[in-house]
Amino acid sequence: MMNRERIKIALIFIGKPQWEAGWPYIGYDNEEFIGDITTHLVSMFPHVIFEQNELITTYDRSLIEDIKIKLGDVDGMIIFTIGHYGDPGLITSGLELINTKKMPCILANIIYGGDHTFIKLYSLIKEKSHQLYPISSQNFKDFDEYITVLIDILRMRGEKILLFATESREMNWDKVLEIIKPERKEILKKHSGFIDQIGSMKQENFEFFTDLEGADQAHPWRVNPEEYSKRLFQMFGVELVRGDPDTISQYYEMVKEEDAEQIAEKWMEEANKIEPTRKSIINSAKMYLALKKVVTDGEKSYKVFTPDCGTLLLLGKMPAYPCMAFFELSKENIYGICESDTNSAISFLLGLYLTGRPGYVSNHTLDLVNNRVTYMHCVAPCNYSGNENDPLGYDIVYHGESNFLGAVPRVTFPKGEVVTTIKVSIAQEKIALRQGTIIDNAEEPGGCVSKVWVKDNARKILENYDWNTFGWHRVTFLGDWKKQFEVAAYLLGLEVCVEDR
Repeated sequence: MMNRERIKIALIFIGKPQWEAGWPYIGYDNEEFIGDITTHLVSMFPHVIFEQNELITTYDRSLIEDIKIKLGDVDGMIIFTIGHYGDPGLITSGLELINTKKMPCILANIIYGGDHTFIKLYSLIKEKSHQLYPISSQNFKDFDEYITVLIDILRMRGEKILLFATESREMNWDKVLEIIKPERKEILKKHSGFIDQIGSMKQENFEFFTDLEGADQAHPWRVNPEEYSKRLFQMFGVELVRGDPDTISQYYEMVKEEDAEQIAEKWMEEANKIEPTRKSIINSAKMYLALKKVVTDGEKSYKVFTPDCGTLLLLGKMPAYPCMAFFELSKENIYGICESDTNSAISFLLGLYLTGRPGYVSNHTLDLVNNRVTYMHCVAPCNYSGNENDPLGYDIVYHGESNFLGAVPRVTFPKGEVVTTIKVSIAQEKIALRQGTIIDNAEEPGGCVSKVWVKDNARKILENYDWNTFGWHRVTFLGDWKKQFEVAAYLLGLEVCVEDR
């Protein structure tokens, strides 16, 4: 999604003159080795433009200045240390180039070649604010997986997150009651007191709590929207775009009932179990068609969007629960993130590019007796294993906290699989990281409905918990992606906070 068609990465080589005494040895053919690396990279990553530069063998001001100018037109760089002979100009050159432009950089060392330069250079910059990851190996092909991460985070640049949130607490009670209407008969049979309570609240002009200051864990951007957007773009190259939440209900009203019925029928055929009325499911299908139109209509389309769904539902600005809509849109590589949580949205987007799979945005509980975490929300992606694998099975049930309202998917997660869980904090420039193994699915009352038990060090997570930085939501990806997220964190300049050790 870069603005230009192809990513550009500068290749910088630091070594010794061929006939100087030093590592690897006298007579070492630098040009042949550089040619081997470059040929391999072009073959492995044909969609990337690699800008090769002249070998640095001492501090040559004119050469360094020439490379600096070229760095102005690239997206990232890889510095290869391939030899040394004690000349301090190698270190000076490396430091100047790393400090020229803030960009993701891999410092790649060839063992028995550039070790002296590599170790000394990294020791001088490791405590400073750099977007740099060090790697060292005898075989330059071992660098491929790290270069892949570099390319993945560069591919993410140019993406946009579409945010829908309101600054008003004004309620539309008629619209709120429309959400209740499809289940009214069942509620009167089993929970008649709820209808009485709603009537009383409407008469008293009751106001639900809605966070407009950013005090809640899901609204970090509200603290300072301009500063948040600026930092998001600086760190990830991702733009935060504000949308008008009223367009959601406008498109919802335009959906043809028969179109929604077709979607609803498909869902009901696929589902293993169904709780809500057919009308509630049809309304969710209308929301799917409306949201799809909102994020794809016009010149701009969005891969990730995040409505303040709880607030919009309570105020009557969202005519139906969006959970089934998020579920269905994920099949089309369009992803809805709950509660206008922009930190979860960028965490999701980062993981999507690194893993090729959508993440599961959720709350979580810590079971300190059984040493497990329950990740739970009222929506999870059906293509959690990636589009190349079979979708997850699911039930259509009522929304968790709402108990007898809405229609949401309760997916069945695959047992025994490793999962990697993260959360980015834009304000603190940190990333939380933990990893566990799926034990089982849970179908029990309380909280959100899609519950998955994950074996992890729950007590250590509690001891390390930093609520002010990371809040409650986490984003969980199927598979062992710990290394990829750690490498990405270095390249993005994020501090890694491992929560479960």
